[in-house]
Amino acid sequence: MRLNTVQGRLTATMMLIVVLLSAFALQMFTHSRATAQMYQERLSDLVRVAELTQAVDEAAGTLGQLATGPSADQTEARFRELRTTIYRLRRELPTTTVSPGGARLMADLDNMTDSFLVEAGAAIYAFRAANLDRYYEHDREAATIARYVRETADRLLSAELEAFRQVYPEVLTRDRLLQNLALGVLAAVIALVVAAAWSFARSVTDPLQALAGAARRIAGGDLTGPAVPVGTDEEIRVVGQAFNQMQESLRRHMAELASKAELERRLRHEEMENLQTQSLLREAELRALQSQVNPHFLFNTLNMVAKTALIEGADRTCGLLETVADLLRYSLRAPDRPVTLAEEVAQVRRYMTIQQERFRERIRFTCEVDESALALTIPCLMVQPLVENAVLHGIGSREHGGTVALAVKRAGDRVQVSVADDGVGIPEDRLQALMEGTAEIHALGHSTGLGIYNVRRRLDLFYRGEAGFQIESAPGRGTRCLIELPYRQEWLPAGASEERHGGENHAHPGG
Repeated sequence: MRLNTVQGRLTATMMLIVVLLSAFALQMFTHSRATAQMYQERLSDLVRVAELTQAVDEAAGTLGQLATGPSADQTEARFRELRTTIYRLRRELPTTTVSPGGARLMADLDNMTDSFLVEAGAAIYAFRAANLDRYYEHDREAATIARYVRETADRLLSAELEAFRQVYPEVLTRDRLLQNLALGVLAAVIALVVAAAWSFARSVTDPLQALAGAARRIAGGDLTGPAVPVGTDEEIRVVGQAFNQMQESLRRHMAELASKAELERRLRHEEMENLQTQSLLREAELRALQSQVNPHFLFNTLNMVAKTALIEGADRTCGLLETVADLLRYSLRAPDRPVTLAEEVAQVRRYMTIQQERFRERIRFTCEVDESALALTIPCLMVQPLVENAVLHGIGSREHGGTVALAVKRAGDRVQVSVADDGVGIPEDRLQALMEGTAEIHALGHSTGLGIYNVRRRLDLFYRGEAGFQIESAPGRGTRCLIELPYRQEWLPAGASEERHGGENHAHPGG
């Protein structure tokens, strides 16, 4: 801590004041607490002695009513309660006293209380044995001892109070001395605070007045004035140097404002041109979209052609056209729309029917489905993209073709969907990159436009970590994609419930 700074001097002064006040307050608190504790302990001792005397007197009176009272059992029960109280108060009697003869009186009181309990016990024993002579004899002896207990307690209380009366003036003298000391310390602290405040005010206000004058000059627009003189304190010196640097920076900034204004004007002009260009691009994109063929029109056209083929007797052509129409209608659904696994398997069968018609014996298709899993609700187009990838990239490029196998199994509350092929497989580096998420295998199909990476992202999005996705592959040994889903019959994302009831009509606009 450096004393050549305002903060250092202020901190040192405040620490000194705090230490002095803390030490004095601690001393006052300790003394007051010790005095209060002493009075509290003495008072508690005297109260216990008085309570013991009262309990002995009441016990003696109760013992005398044992033979004359209306209920001997109730009287004896009351005596037992008083005896328990006497035992407790004897254990709580103080071991030290203030008066010179207090210790001896305390010992006498304890002994006589013990004798009283012995005589009272003998009286009760004689009463139970129906020996009234012995009962009255012990009762008189107990009453006599109880009177001695009361007299001894009175002498003990008087001696203790007299001792307190003699000690009390000394306590008052110490309290007055501490009060005078407190006033002296308070006066010294006030004087120290006033002197420190005056010194600090002069060391701070004089340099600040000079800074205020220079600030008013600069506020009036005059930046040509001289530098402000700095003070001796470190903080004031830093403020003065910063003020002088600010004045010089203002001079430079005023010169740069004109060039910045011109630059901003040019940037705004270029931004307006960019906005106009983006507007033209959006307009061109809109026109391009408007020129595209409506997929619903294509679907309705396929239905019309299929009916024409049926009328002309081309049953095979009609069946293929109806399959293509159903495939297209299913693909037009929203990707996040919920469907059952049975619907998705039916879509895969339609797709493979078309591919087998195209490739003939080159493509073989097997399907093993657990019927208990078909009620599972999943997002639309979750399995077909994997089958498309197997056909187009797994076995489509092979001259002798291959086999695509779809398997659906249910194990408890989990459902496994497997799509496997015996095609060319995926290289190890590409497979590792795909599993780590550092590369994509898009594998866009002819009917959905969705790939493997898209399926994996949708699983993460819709199931939030509850679904599993694995790819097992090796060059020349085929590929196997495995999806593991929680079994739910009711799974609807936001808005899907309304779509499920009204979305079917979207595939037939205009009939």
